[in-house]
Amino acid sequence: MPRIEPQKPDQTFNRSRERQREVLAYLKEHGPQPYDILSGHFDPNRTAEIQAVLRELIQWKFIDKDTDSYMTVSITAAGIARLGLKDI
Repeated sequence: MPRIEPQKPDQTFNRSRERQREVLAYLKEHGPQPYDILSGHFDPNRTAEIQAVLRELIQWKFIDKDTDSYMTVSITAAGIARLGLKDI
């Protein structure tokens, strides 16, 4: 039986950065989206992987989550600027 090795921290970090870039690019192209729709789009199996990515983006003010009934998520000016950087 093959051994499953845990991911190395740098692999996890790089994957998180890729997901952040994907979310920012999606919001820039498609506009504001309800939180649940955005979550389902990036994590259709509901593994909660995307939840950490969304929390980080909200914490860093790259996206906003509205207080409306849909918890609409939109990209901020800082998020658009971050998307333009090569190191994300």
